[in-house]
Amino acid sequence: MVNALVVQSKMKKIFILLSIFLILLILISSCPIITQWDRSLIVFVQQKLSFLPLWIPMLPDCILYSAMIVLLLVGFGIFFVKKKLWIDLICIYSIPLITFLLNCIIKPIVKRPRPPIQLQITTIHPDSFSFVSSHSLVTFCLWGMLVWYLYKYCKNKRCKIFGVIVAAFWILFVGLSRIWIGVHNPTDVLGAYILGLLLISVYITATKVVEKLLIEILLKAVKIFT
Repeated sequence: MVNALVVQSKMKKIFILLSIFLILLILISSCPIITQWDRSLIVFVQQKLSFLPLWIPMLPDCILYSAMIVLLLVGFGIFFVKKKLWIDLICIYSIPLITFLLNCIIKPIVKRPRPPIQLQITTIHPDSFSFVSSHSLVTFCLWGMLVWYLYKYCKNKRCKIFGVIVAAFWILFVGLSRIWIGVHNPTDVLGAYILGLLLISVYITATKVVEKLLIEILLKAVKIFT
């Protein structure tokens, strides 16, 4: 049978992450000072990075953002199909759908306004809500899973290190860009990271449980027919 203690430990971590996310949500909804700190942080980031051209923070709002998602999904798809890792294939391809659905649920419930128009370098998202940052959530989940799969399947140490560095840079850059151009509050990005970590924990736990169950079923089937 699947190790109940391992599953229980994983579920405890998931519960802790869910609790942290809900606490952050409550603080954002009930403490105006959180929003004031957010505004101050946006101004601070914009001032400190004002010497850089604006096309840099706009990268995650152009074709590069979509290209990074497609590149990752195609790469995962080719690898998993070749290795016949169907559970992992379903898992990774469900992430964009799951994150999209969560954003469609969370944003209308929380109804957190975006930062004031005076702080927005771009007005590409004027009529939508702010919490959580969908760009940050999708990026964290997909590239976070890349790190997990590198440690799970890749034996080349240099490849692992390179992949982790690229993933960490892109995750942080996308989150920073949302604050930099003023379309998201810092706590929107923080909330996306916490929720992303929660989703990755759920995916990893579910994948392990399903894999072990399938192995147990196959072993029982072999015993029956031999």
